[in-house]
Amino acid sequence: MKSQPIEYFYSAYSAYAYIGHYHFLRLAEKAGREVVHRPFDLMKCLNAIGYHPLEERTQATLDYQFGRQRDRWSEFRQVTMPKDTPSSHNNGAEIADLILIAAKKLELDLEMISSEFMQCHWLNNLDLNNADAMVEKLKSIDLDADRLMQLSKAPEVIAEYEANTNTAIKHSVFGSPTYFVDGDMFYGQDNLCLVERALSKPFA
Repeated sequence: MKSQPIEYFYSAYSAYAYIGHYHFLRLAEKAGREVVHRPFDLMKCLNAIGYHPLEERTQATLDYQFGRQRDRWSEFRQVTMPKDTPSSHNNGAEIADLILIAAKKLELDLEMISSEFMQCHWLNNLDLNNADAMVEKLKSIDLDADRLMQLSKAPEVIAEYEANTNTAIKHSVFGSPTYFVDGDMFYGQDNLCLVERALSKPFA
C-alpha cells in the first residue's frame, strides 16, 4: 500500500517551523515520504480553538518559550537564530503564505522557497506581509515575482489557504509547525523524534 504524504501545517514566520524545517524535510526524504505544504492562518486558528494568545501568557512563559528554549533548540538544530525577534514579526505572514500556495500550484521548489522566506525573515528582518518586500525577495531568488504575486491573489489560492486554516481548526492544531503522519498529529519541531519513529513504525 502506498504511504500517505505527510501534511505539514505551518506559517512562514514561525520561529519553531524555521528551526525544525530542514531537519523535518530530511526525515521525510529519508523515509521516502512526500510532504504536502499547508501554510495556514496561525492566529485565526489559535483564536478559533480558544488557545491563549501570546498577550495573555505570563512574561516568564514567553521568556522561556521564545528566549532560552528557542536559543537551545536553534543551537541543537544548528540553525542561526538572532537573539531579538525581527521588528516586522508581528505583521504576520499572510502574503508569504499565499505565495507559497501559489508556488505549490506552479510546481515550483517549495522547499527552497519556504526556506528562503523563513531564513530571510529571521536573519534579515524580511517583512513577510509586505508586498513590495516580497516582490524583491522573489526577484532575488530568480522567480517570476509578477506571476507569483498575481496568482497569490487568485480565488483558488485564497480558497486553499482558508481550507488549510479550517482543516487546522477542525483538528485543533494549536501551533506551528504541526505534522500529520498517517493521520496522527505531532505538534512542534521538538517532537520530530516521534515523527521519525512514526515514519518507520506507527504508534499503537
